[in-house]
Amino acid sequence: MDVVRVVDGLLAPGTVVGDGRYRLLDPVGVDERDNAHLWRARDGQLNRDVALTILRGDSSDPEAVRNTLQRVAPATRFMHPGIAAVLNVLSVGDGVGRSEGIVGLVAAEWTRGTGMSDVVAREPVSPLHACLLLEPLADAVTQAHRRGVMLGVGHPHRVRVTPAGRLRLAFPGPPAGVSLIDDVRGLAAILYFLLTGRWPAPGGRIVPPRELQPEVPAELSDVVVRSLTDVSAGGIRTSDSIVQVLRQVTESANPVAAPDDDELLPGTKQSGAEWTTKPPVNDAARKKKLAIAVAVLVLISIGVVVWVGAMVIGTFL
Repeated sequence: MDVVRVVDGLLAPGTVVGDGRYRLLDPVGVDERDNAHLWRARDGQLNRDVALTILRGDSSDPEAVRNTLQRVAPATRFMHPGIAAVLNVLSVGDGVGRSEGIVGLVAAEWTRGTGMSDVVAREPVSPLHACLLLEPLADAVTQAHRRGVMLGVGHPHRVRVTPAGRLRLAFPGPPAGVSLIDDVRGLAAILYFLLTGRWPAPGGRIVPPRELQPEVPAELSDVVVRSLTDVSAGGIRTSDSIVQVLRQVTESANPVAAPDDDELLPGTKQSGAEWTTKPPVNDAARKKKLAIAVAVLVLISIGVVVWVGAMVIGTFL
């Protein structure tokens, strides 16, 4: 069995990597920032699907390889529902194909659901839906940053949508050179994509989401633009501001509850006011009927008491 099989310079389905442990099933995408190839793979030891990140580069530089994988280490110790748990990290010498330019593998639990782009395949989602989708991932970034952990959320292929309608970092591992601010910009880019159906182009003027979709609340549009703006020009530095606005939008919409697992399929939208209930109806006619029924019941009770009293008096006469 070949450990690594390459077709036209690219890995192909059926390729076995990681000392024969992982068989590649379906390609998800490529994060060009660090030449990370993202795959759904089958773990032969655990007999389950995993999210496999294949890092390709120059294995002749062991220091660079070590630095590449060391960036993943903090993420393996950070647990949050918005992030897939890292199961295994392999480097050259641990069954990774040196000759094919593979310098490391990161295996994480597979996130069921769909790719983020499928959600906006036909049209952007509503502002409320976008906030509900993003809030768990934004909270994960906030909690990770408080511990000094970078996640690398700035690429659409690394994020998936769960059956419950929540975004999750499915392929953890920050690329080289990224900072905490890059995670903030990544969140803003994802929100921009959900609201407009477009991934913001780096550099140049950022068209506010509200100009493209007038139903986007002004505060939501503003936080997106400011988070994508360079901090030297007044841009937002932390994800706390994003989380705060997301919660303001969801609270103002007064959703009854977040959908349970498998209740909301990605790409679907509620009609009318999303996840809200009707206000109680003030039915005057119903109240009138109830009052009449109570009055009748009282009269019947009085009649029974009078009849019983008459019977008792008649007994002694």
